[in-house]
Amino acid sequence: MVNDLSLFSDNEELQEVATSEIRYLLMPALLGYFTLKRTTQDRYNVITKAKVYYRDFLRLCKLYGITQIELATETEHNENTDARVTPAGRTPPDLLAMSNIREQKIERYKKQKQTEDKLKELYSEVQKSHVDDEVKRDYYTTLLKKWVNTSLDEIDSISMELPILEHMAKVKGQNKVTQPPGKDRQKQPFHPFIITKTQLQKQVFGAGYPGLPTYTVEEFYENKVKEGDFPAPDQCLHSKPSNQEQTKTEALEDQDEEETAEALQKARDWDDWKDDHRRGWGNRQNMG
Repeated sequence: MVNDLSLFSDNEELQEVATSEIRYLLMPALLGYFTLKRTTQDRYNVITKAKVYYRDFLRLCKLYGITQIELATETEHNENTDARVTPAGRTPPDLLAMSNIREQKIERYKKQKQTEDKLKELYSEVQKSHVDDEVKRDYYTTLLKKWVNTSLDEIDSISMELPILEHMAKVKGQNKVTQPPGKDRQKQPFHPFIITKTQLQKQVFGAGYPGLPTYTVEEFYENKVKEGDFPAPDQCLHSKPSNQEQTKTEALEDQDEEETAEALQKARDWDDWKDDHRRGWGNRQNMG
């Protein structure tokens, strides 16, 4: 609506804008802020749209002299972001550039605190019944400066998040390509049925429950083989255990044999000892 009414022009300065209309310069920033709060849409589209709003707000503020920050182009900004999120294996990022970015953030944080303190003072003045026009203009201008710092921080966060979302989308696309076709088969709804051991039982139970399908064990197994849930009988017969499983089985068998032989030898030794040492033998002193 602001664009349709042409409230702002590239050929005018902030002094030429009416006090009651200065606040409408905040519209792009507020649109960006509330766009980021949306959770029902694709995250990549949400943050891309919010970034456009924030950049438009910064362009307006630079145009009206509210800030002197030179807004980098999309290409330059992406290159700076790539330098900060360079993964391992590539050329290490420019440490001097990263140090400058850190200093800028610290300086921006200090200015933001000063701006917020000033806003609190001006807000109490604006709430009065009679407010001077200059106080209102100062309040709205300070509010715009606060949102300039907020927009810069949000653009940095968005630029850090975009490569992550792009990588996630790429990985998700690769997983869809490599996923076996059998996994895409839609699960059939479960329907109750009866399984019997013999054909005779099938005829008996089938007559009592005409609404339920009745199968013998063999018929149920054959259906599962056709659906691909169970292996075919010939596959089970020809399947051989792996070398590791075979070695483990042989080791367990050898261990059982050794334990059996050891237990048998202990039993024999105990029998021999009992033969040589009758019950009641031993120290017979102090007995009559």
